[in-house]
Amino acid sequence: MKVLVRILGIAALIGLAVIIFRAVRQYREDSVFDLAPAPSGGDGQRRSISPELLSILADPGDKGPVELMTDSSGKEWLVNRRNGYRYPVEDGIPIMLLEEGEKNKDESLIQS
Repeated sequence: MKVLVRILGIAALIGLAVIIFRAVRQYREDSVFDLAPAPSGGDGQRRSISPELLSILADPGDKGPVELMTDSSGKEWLVNRRNGYRYPVEDGIPIMLLEEGEKNKDESLIQS
């Protein structure tokens, strides 16, 4: 009987270790697309989009890739150079709505 209790105890510990391992692995996979770390100076800088997230973002209109640009005032935009749409990025969060792109359209950004 003691042997059976020890085997069940060991099996329970192994099961608990597997559950913890899977939870940690899932947490790491989920955090790949987190925002870039907040700046450490406390100087009021905003967060930016992580490169992993930027690589999968697409224009909602034509489903093509977008690129991150910063204008002269320091505001970040996701730009579609095929149609000139600009989507604002507010504190690292892209506002990817067609209405925002149309509202902020810039003809000078269109590439031929």
